[in-house]
Amino acid sequence: MVYTDSSAFLKGTQSANPHNDYCQHFVDTGQRPQNFIRDVGLEDRFEEYPKLRELIKLKDELIEETATPPMYLKTDLLSFELRQLRSEFDVILVEPPLEEYQRTLGVTNERFWNWDEIMGLQLDQVAAHRSFVFLWCGSSDGLDKGRQCLRKWGFRRCEDICWIKTNIKNPGHNKNLETKAIFQRTKEHCLMGIKGTVRRSVDGDFIHANVDIDLIIAEDPGYGSLEKAKEIFHIIEHFCLGRRSYAMHGAGFRKQGGSDMGD
Repeated sequence: MVYTDSSAFLKGTQSANPHNDYCQHFVDTGQRPQNFIRDVGLEDRFEEYPKLRELIKLKDELIEETATPPMYLKTDLLSFELRQLRSEFDVILVEPPLEEYQRTLGVTNERFWNWDEIMGLQLDQVAAHRSFVFLWCGSSDGLDKGRQCLRKWGFRRCEDICWIKTNIKNPGHNKNLETKAIFQRTKEHCLMGIKGTVRRSVDGDFIHANVDIDLIIAEDPGYGSLEKAKEIFHIIEHFCLGRRSYAMHGAGFRKQGGSDMGD
């Protein structure tokens, strides 16, 4: 195809192919492009898939009926010996207070961890012979550092769950921009690691694959908050059927069931 002018590349009403320009709309209004993705909520995501919707409903009811009361322990995770728990866990969720959050979210009331300290967490001592770990690792060098942590703990990276943050309730541009940054960060990653051998064809008692997707589209908790998307708990519960769950530095692993430790 030969272009004789620029009309095909113009945007808006002047274009030969008019379309919405969400990037320019973000520049003008502060509303992120992901704000306009439809049917992202758990309630209406499967409206057009009745069988999958029924499956999710049944799984949620089963989890609610079988979950045990949660247990919590307030302690210094960097000095606590995990072997004292005298237990092994099927699922481990790690929410470290990354230094990145101070630069991007303006959080100043936390004692932030460096990646050497995170790697020093002895999760290999409390992970079952077949188990999964979910590690929130930010959106910059944490992706590489997170993979190194998984290897150190004896896990293989098997999935990257991406949280795309909307700002429907509070549109605007980021208050903290990194030095020389061109783009604004509006996502965060949670690396998933696997230990041992788990096959979907024979391990139906332990995992239930292909129930959820590896993408979370949820509201940004706001400037100065370390809160994570609650949907990660639903993904974990739907995928792994193991009942020994453990969260580090989280705000509660489940509505019921599971162990939670933090500062």
